[in-house]
Amino acid sequence: MTPVIYECDAMEILRTEMRTGSRCDSLEFGDFCAFHFVVGGTPVFRTSHHSADLMPLDNIIFNYERPYTILNGAPSLSVVLSILFKKFAAEIRA
Repeated sequence: MTPVIYECDAMEILRTEMRTGSRCDSLEFGDFCAFHFVVGGTPVFRTSHHSADLMPLDNIIFNYERPYTILNGAPSLSVVLSILFKKFAAEIRA
């Protein structure tokens, strides 16, 4: 479940709750640069070359060019706040 909690022309802020065994990938966040901030749980962020186990207060940034996946293999809920930079992505493509 990923509700938008704030949106304007330049960015969106999403709150993603991930149950045990769930996953989402970068396609769900669109073609935007994204800053992900772990609020709860211990999700794993993976690209084709790297993997990062994160915990609360950790953060990670991805550009729109590199696909990634967020996994929750932990026995508890993981919560991630994501800031999607829409304006920045549009400027890069122009």
